[in-house]
Amino acid sequence: MPSSCPECGSSNVVEDDLYSQRQWVCVDCGSVVSEGHLTSTLSEETQGRAVPYHASTETTKQPCRNLIAGYSRVRALCRILRISSDMESEVVSLFGRAYNHPNFINVTLTKKEILGGCCVLAICRQWNWPIAMGTICYLLGVENTTLGAVYQEFTKALNIEIGAVSIMDMLESFCYDFKLGPQQVEEVFAEPPQRLVDRTSALIELAADVWIVTGRQPLPVLTAAVYLAWQSLNPTVRMKYTFIKFCKIGQAPEQLWHRSRDSVVKRLKELRDVLCKLGRELPWLRGGEVEPSTVVKLVDDILKNRRALLVRAVRNYELQQQNETQTSRTTEREPSDTKRSDLPSSQTPELVVPGQAECENPPDEEDTDYQLPPDHWSKRHLFLPPCVTSRKRRRVDAPQPEVTGDEDISDSEIESYIRSQDEIEIYRKVRKQLKEA
Repeated sequence: MPSSCPECGSSNVVEDDLYSQRQWVCVDCGSVVSEGHLTSTLSEETQGRAVPYHASTETTKQPCRNLIAGYSRVRALCRILRISSDMESEVVSLFGRAYNHPNFINVTLTKKEILGGCCVLAICRQWNWPIAMGTICYLLGVENTTLGAVYQEFTKALNIEIGAVSIMDMLESFCYDFKLGPQQVEEVFAEPPQRLVDRTSALIELAADVWIVTGRQPLPVLTAAVYLAWQSLNPTVRMKYTFIKFCKIGQAPEQLWHRSRDSVVKRLKELRDVLCKLGRELPWLRGGEVEPSTVVKLVDDILKNRRALLVRAVRNYELQQQNETQTSRTTEREPSDTKRSDLPSSQTPELVVPGQAECENPPDEEDTDYQLPPDHWSKRHLFLPPCVTSRKRRRVDAPQPEVTGDEDISDSEIESYIRSQDEIEIYRKVRKQLKEA
């Protein structure tokens, strides 16, 4: 048994059996002593608050161990992300505040581990470090929705004000995560990092102009833009390489593309569709067809004339919509005029009383299979935000049976459960035969 605690010098050291492991614990400072060596000291946990040990209760010593494990996990995240020592100390201090907050005391260990990731993310955003929420989710092994819910609760509980992070702030560091330098890959695949950053930045600005970035997670948009930028800088050679092959060539971190591969594919489709719409407006193509698989050849020309092409595409689309509207109106008038002239005077159509149609179909009743009407305002615009182009399906709860247990039972239903005399005799006969067998 150790005679004294190496941390505070106290001789009040008692034996503690934690599961199958025997330990010695200092009652005064809460430090754990094992085989005469200190495994966890207060100097190592300067940002934490030691919990006094009481040998009679297990509930007071367990939070201390959980808190120490939480500090270790938070420091490990900071070292993985290579943040500065000042930021690391702020993260540890913030985690101590959050851990002891009433909203997070009686929560699961998984949520406390997510809480450490929220502290790292909050400090990184306060210091303008380009760390995305998807990176923290990958390191913790949790879903974005789970981390997002805990992060919102965390910021409200601690009253932390964090400014919005722009996707352009993460662009440069994101591009440098791809190993595409001249000395890292073959010459055919190599691309100077700064050149890749400039081309990706131009694509992101175009995506922002056409609402692709709005309300979207940044990592899939950035990944899709980097891939198209890399292809467009040498399209004749790189056009045949798929997105997965590009990630393997550039040795991209797995968290950038593996878990969000489906989202990256959707952003790629959206970017290519926009490039096709603008590519058709190039004067030397004369309105020719532009395929999404070959549009990377025109990216350089599209980005150089981005503003003019956007204005021209929107104007041509509006003119096309006006022509279609006029054509549909003329086609509707011609049959109606002929029908009206053929009708006799006694069979003239009756006038519809205002409000009569509304009574048959009340406007407050909404259809579950909602579809935009043909004259919706979105039909008049070429580029729309995601909330209009892809509306979420409305959640319809399954009808619950209204059974309370106090319902009246009819006599006929009661009689259906009563056995007749013949059924009773058959049951007794079968039971007797089973006993004899």
